[in-house]
Amino acid sequence: MGEPSDSAISSLAELLRYPDDLAKVPAIKERLIRDKAAIELQIKSGLQTQLDTTLNGTRNLLDAKALVASLGEELQHLNILCAEADNLVPGFQQINRVSRVRRNFLAVEDVIRNLKELPSQLDEIEAMIEEDGKDIFGPMTNFLTIHFRLSRLRDFQDQTMAQAAKAGPAQQHTLSKHFARLNSVVQEFEAILFDIAQNLLEVLREGNASLIVRWAKIIDIDERLDTKVKILNSASDSQKELAAHLSMNGSNALLTSRTLRNYDDKLTEYIKLGAQDVFRNCVTAFPNDPTTLLDNLYWIMRDILAAKVDLTTCVPESWKITERFVAAYHQETYVLFKSLLTQDTEAGLLLKIVRWSQKYNDTMTNELKIPKSQLTPPLLDGQEHEILGDYMRLICRKLDEWMQTVARSEFTEFRERKKAPESDPEMKYGLENTPIVFQMLNQQINVSIDSAEIRVVSGVIHECKRQLINRQEQWLSTLREEIQKSNASPEDVPGGVLEYSIAVANDQIRGADYTENIIERQINTNVDVLVHSDGDRDLQSRMVQELEDAMDGFIATSKSCITELVGMVMYDIQPSLAGLFKQGWYSPPVQTTAPDGSMATEPGSVIIQEVINTFEDYSIELQDHLNPDLFSIYIDDLLDATLAGYLGAIQTKGSTLSERSIEQIKSDVALLYPFFTAFTDSEYVEAQFASIEILMALITADKFEAVEEFRRLKESFPDSSLKFVEDVLRAREDLDSRATKEYLEAVRSACMDLIINTGDQPTYFSRLYN
Repeated sequence: MGEPSDSAISSLAELLRYPDDLAKVPAIKERLIRDKAAIELQIKSGLQTQLDTTLNGTRNLLDAKALVASLGEELQHLNILCAEADNLVPGFQQINRVSRVRRNFLAVEDVIRNLKELPSQLDEIEAMIEEDGKDIFGPMTNFLTIHFRLSRLRDFQDQTMAQAAKAGPAQQHTLSKHFARLNSVVQEFEAILFDIAQNLLEVLREGNASLIVRWAKIIDIDERLDTKVKILNSASDSQKELAAHLSMNGSNALLTSRTLRNYDDKLTEYIKLGAQDVFRNCVTAFPNDPTTLLDNLYWIMRDILAAKVDLTTCVPESWKITERFVAAYHQETYVLFKSLLTQDTEAGLLLKIVRWSQKYNDTMTNELKIPKSQLTPPLLDGQEHEILGDYMRLICRKLDEWMQTVARSEFTEFRERKKAPESDPEMKYGLENTPIVFQMLNQQINVSIDSAEIRVVSGVIHECKRQLINRQEQWLSTLREEIQKSNASPEDVPGGVLEYSIAVANDQIRGADYTENIIERQINTNVDVLVHSDGDRDLQSRMVQELEDAMDGFIATSKSCITELVGMVMYDIQPSLAGLFKQGWYSPPVQTTAPDGSMATEPGSVIIQEVINTFEDYSIELQDHLNPDLFSIYIDDLLDATLAGYLGAIQTKGSTLSERSIEQIKSDVALLYPFFTAFTDSEYVEAQFASIEILMALITADKFEAVEEFRRLKESFPDSSLKFVEDVLRAREDLDSRATKEYLEAVRSACMDLIINTGDQPTYFSRLYN
């Protein structure tokens, strides 16, 4: 306990030599905490790897134990049968000796014959190897045949040499000379085998997946046989004696004499060698140019993806080929980055290395779904947190803190509404904190640009976009919440919901303008400073795209605010719309006196006049204080919502239609039409009111006319539904249910193709039945 304590005290004394060093205590503490976290992560990763290895070994031991036990039982049973045979068969011992002599004689004949045929068989195998050309990118049609025949010869060699183990040195030397050529051919074949292992991905990219499948079959077969040999060799001494006694000419005899191929272990070794070659070639291609080298390491993830997606389909799943490639490539990447990090590494390159390592980790874990436990040791040994992590987190933390402070202030002000919103010289409402927000964003972007590293700037831009999108979502959510409260109980909430809603909508347009200024004055202006390669140019385009996404978000949010404003207006006129197409809807014409004293008759519509009055009350405020472009959108949306509400009123209980209704509808239109044409294009308004004309025509239409009116409706409003025609027909006083059904069947049978087609552009008819 004393030594670690003394060491800690000495280290602390070294860090705090002078009184001024006490000011560094927080920074030292943070650094030590980060070092501790990095060490704990390495320990945890190492423990997990060791645990996985132990568990795998335990499973293999249990499987081997079960196989050995089963083999022992079989051998014991056979031994018992052999022992009983001595008593059951008279003269069994003599017969057994004669049989053994005969077997040995035949075995000797087989050995002699095979030795004589060995040169010719090797000639044929070498001819097949020569025919394939040793080209691992070629078809290699003889590959499996070569392996099969070589395996038989190797098994013969192993069995023969095992039988000659009891012979003298001279005999063994003679046999070794006979098999010397076989060993040479085996080495030649294995060179091809391991050349494929070292270049698996290149062979795959050349379109030679068939060769990889055959290659994998060879290794898998030999590995399975190796496993059996290991199990037999691990048996107890008594079981070995039984096996030798009972399997002199059986497959087990071949297995016990078979030498291990160990191809599985060599596969891992040659994958590592292949990775070393690929990395070495890449480094050689960019000598003394680490910046360009970093820009040309995309193939690392490409190769891992190929191993994960394509190579796994060609080899057994038990090989875990992806893990082997990840281990080999990650180790080489780690070594490469360690070599790039020296005391002389420039700050710009250092930042570039850190950003690349972050991208590597993100791609491997998020896109390629490689577990973090396989990516050990971590690139840069966690030093990127010291170099770039603190730098980025500081900027993002400041942004987040400032945005939260601003948000608390302005959302509280919005909810309390103690004063009128801010107005610009043109009397358009706005939020006073929006310019401050963008001033802060510009300051942080300037700081990141000073690093002259586009990846740093990209990270800051991404954080700015996130903050802006979050701000848009918060404003829209708060706006909806306050409008709902105002609609539900206006007496319980502060006034000014309309004014502040206008300010929020206007501010979204201002936000889009401010964001565009960032693109032009910050990103595009500093292209020469930040963009040095195609990769940088892609990042610059991505930053612009992210800011444009934020701009699109502002525009979409402003339109959503207009939708909420229209909803507020429609909520106010909902009681009026509920009275349409009922008895109280009908209003007599209004008699008015002209300036010259003459009498004039104007359309009478009490309900619609109430609606118009409400529209005018809102329009005065909106036209004066809402952005002109947004006001145009408001009028168009209000027109759609009004027509949808008008037509939708037919669905309310108690609604009826007759010829008398047509005159009242005309009176309604005579009031509504001038209101909307005062603010927007009359042709557009007329096109939208086409549905009202069709409504009036359907009130008196016969079957044929109903079909034609539905066709007219679908031409102008492709998303309209047959349900609208059904609602009109059901509300007609002159049609009973039977007649209504006949009308509908006539329309349905004549217009089936139109009923199915809903068009690409939705109209206000989509609001009626969706």
